[in-house]
Parts: sequence; structure tokens; C-alpha cells
Amino acid sequence: MCPACILTIGGGLLIAKKLGINDVLAIGLLTVIFSLLTDFTLRKINRGKVFSPYQRILVSIVILIITIIVFKLL
Repeated sequence: MCPACILTIGGGLLIAKKLGINDVLAIGLLTVIFSLLTDFTLRKINRGKVFSPYQRILVSIVILIITIIVFKLL
């Protein structure tokens, strides 16, 4: 995960906390949005093909874990 992505996730969670949005909802929304964007970007880089058969699942799990870690640090 790139540092810009981690900063974006942290910033999104901080804004969600300031707006009073439920933590679980914020984590879920950020995970879905960044998972889809990352999957789309990886497919675009690889000319429409996936790098691994379980690419969407792996990307979602990694982003969920990073989001939770960043959220616990705030």
C-alpha cells in the first residue's frame, strides 16, 4: 500500500469521526471504495486481466486490515 493511500484512509476516518459517523460504517465504506479503486487500477495496469484469481478478495482483505490499523492509531 502506498503512503498516499494510507494518508487518505486516515484522513477519511478522521473526517468521519469529526462528522459523528459510526466507526463501523466509515471502515466499511472506505474498504469498499478503496478495494474497487485498487482492483480497477490493477486491471488497468494488466490490460484488463487479473494478477491472481482471488485478486478482489485479497485486495479487500488487505485494505480492510490497513484501514482497521489506521483507525486504531487515531
